[in-house]
Amino acid sequence: MPILTTSLTLKDLPPPPSSKKGWCWTEKSVNLSQESSIYPRISIITPSYNQAEFLEETIRSVLLQGYPNLEYIIIDGGSTDGSVEIIRKYEPYLAYWVSESDRGQSDALNKGFKRATGDLIGWQNSDDTYQPNAFEYAAKTYLSHPEVDVIYGLVKHIDRESQFIADYPVQPATIKNMIPYSAVTNHSVFYTAKIFQEENFIDINLKHCMDQEFILRLLIKQYKFIFEPKIIANWRLYDLTKSSQQMDIWAIEAFQLCQQVYFDKTCDREIRDKAKSCLYGLCLDNFAKGRAKIFRQTVGELVKMFGIQSIISGIGLKYGLSWVGEENLKKLIILKEQIRSQIYSQIKSNG
Repeated sequence: MPILTTSLTLKDLPPPPSSKKGWCWTEKSVNLSQESSIYPRISIITPSYNQAEFLEETIRSVLLQGYPNLEYIIIDGGSTDGSVEIIRKYEPYLAYWVSESDRGQSDALNKGFKRATGDLIGWQNSDDTYQPNAFEYAAKTYLSHPEVDVIYGLVKHIDRESQFIADYPVQPATIKNMIPYSAVTNHSVFYTAKIFQEENFIDINLKHCMDQEFILRLLIKQYKFIFEPKIIANWRLYDLTKSSQQMDIWAIEAFQLCQQVYFDKTCDREIRDKAKSCLYGLCLDNFAKGRAKIFRQTVGELVKMFGIQSIISGIGLKYGLSWVGEENLKKLIILKEQIRSQIYSQIKSNG
């Protein structure tokens, strides 16, 4: 299976479904010079599992970058929804692919990273895409900034039909900006080979915040980051990505990340103070979202960390209410919001 050393065109790839139009279906990036040796090799890893609905668009957004030194690796977790058939359709353009059971997305990513031979290495999930010319701008940034270890760009949210929803709020890559939410996400990030040569890999225990934790860890280790706004990727939002189960996992892992930062004595006091504030904020957010069990768990962690005296009265009251059960708690929260809205409307009408 090949390293691509020439830029692919629409004619090189299988024809798209007749209903598909626009970027990466009937449009491509501008081709770069065919002299592959002048460009750094870019390796892209796509972890895949039962996302056939979006996988082909992801693949085409990689292959149609017009980039002449490309290694594309797909690690599939044993999909049964037609994903493997899509991968086979594009097999002539892949450096490596496999479909086998694994321990989840983080495990699949590490398999891919360990195989990658690129100077720059990125990952794109099997339901997300790159925008045109992203690889060109990543390569140019790499060549003009040899001191840099990580390059990152902008991210846009798209819907199930690939229509724009909103810009993701990318912020400067600093430890402080990476908690409690991720200021930088994997979708538009390119790592230099040095990162993986120095044995930095994804934490396989994480199911949701793996990119946030990985970037945070690299920042704590003082790797150098640079922002290039011309690199743009799309992060797709749809029903499954916003499920309550996914948000429960995020709530647990985001709290754990803030704990790690708080306990890390290499971080300065301002950063650790923010981590402490985030811990309380995340705890209260669990209550506000009706995650009663997770709320109680985080209250317990706060007591372990800061003592019972650190639990403010508001949290204590909410802790008692949390025992009414998650469904009843959610009903109480909805009722509270309805009453608040009615009071606000009455005050506004009385003017």
